[in-house]
Amino acid sequence: MKETPQQEIDAARRCADTITGLLAEHKENAFGKWVAVRLSDGGTDGIMYDTKQEAVRFQIHEMLCAYVCILPTGMPIDDALDFLRINRKLYAAGMRISDPDRHVQMPMRKEHR
Repeated sequence: MKETPQQEIDAARRCADTITGLLAEHKENAFGKWVAVRLSDGGTDGIMYDTKQEAVRFQIHEMLCAYVCILPTGMPIDDALDFLRINRKLYAAGMRISDPDRHVQMPMRKEHR
């Protein structure tokens, strides 16, 4: 089995610690808020945003960060590691995780309208 590079583990730990710290400090006010987590090192700007769109808007470039919605259960290190890896792979493929705040309407063929 391939070992996880220490840098990735450190980034995941930093991400998980930030989410845990925000939950401890803000309790139920943190649920559903968004945090921009740098893919490079798992750090954040320390700000909780109301929407993913707002979190993206205040970053230098959208694809430098993963965007975490804070859940009441927090984010264990293993989950943070997986989440950061998934976001890196998606960005490398030119994709991203969808934004639940955006209401995307699927195009329909003319005869279905």
